[in-house]
Amino acid sequence: MGQAFYVAGTGTDIGKTFFSCLFMAKYAESYGFRYWKPIQTGLSSASDTEFVQKTTNLSDSFFLKPVYEFLTPASPHYASKQEGKTLDPKSLLGVIAKERKTNTLIEGAGGVFVPWTEDYLAIKGIQESNLPVVVIGSTELGTINHTLLTLDVLTARFIPVIGFYLVGPKNPLQSDNADIIQRLGGAPCLGVTNFPEQKLLPSEFISFANEHFDTDRNVIDTLLIPEDEI
Repeated sequence: MGQAFYVAGTGTDIGKTFFSCLFMAKYAESYGFRYWKPIQTGLSSASDTEFVQKTTNLSDSFFLKPVYEFLTPASPHYASKQEGKTLDPKSLLGVIAKERKTNTLIEGAGGVFVPWTEDYLAIKGIQESNLPVVVIGSTELGTINHTLLTLDVLTARFIPVIGFYLVGPKNPLQSDNADIIQRLGGAPCLGVTNFPEQKLLPSEFISFANEHFDTDRNVIDTLLIPEDEI
């Protein structure tokens, strides 16, 4: 029996997909984790699923296809309206429920208050899925405010938060950022990983992930704890 978990960001383009690449590169093969982005917008360029697969060089068996895909690079509620499609949260949650006992990394679309529809926010979907959450924040200036806000709205709704993980460029503030967020946010810092200094081939990225990601095994060891003990 496995454990699906949700990767939530403090905003758009904050580093959720980079975190997902690191996690999949390090743990997909050894623990049988799959990557899944149920809602994908902005397909006019490469999808996040394609990016993770290209970066990690993992086979198709490690990836689930999105449930909803939109060309428009915008919030799901707007993209679906522009393209004349219907996004049904109840149907989506039913599909997610079927995967909750599998080892699956589920990457969210944007931040936790992104609207899936005009009257349904992502945070409601996260809450109703009842999946544990890893919050991804930036290493840069402003992350204290954004990460604390995200942690606060999740915990206020009794959503199980595993902890937060900071990613981004190397920053002299990042250690203090992590410490103060952990002290004030009520959730543990699971780790900090900086972007590589140059573009890496898949084999190089896997080595990078093994060396620099989840170095204390905080993420994976928490996920391996039985769900009722998280």
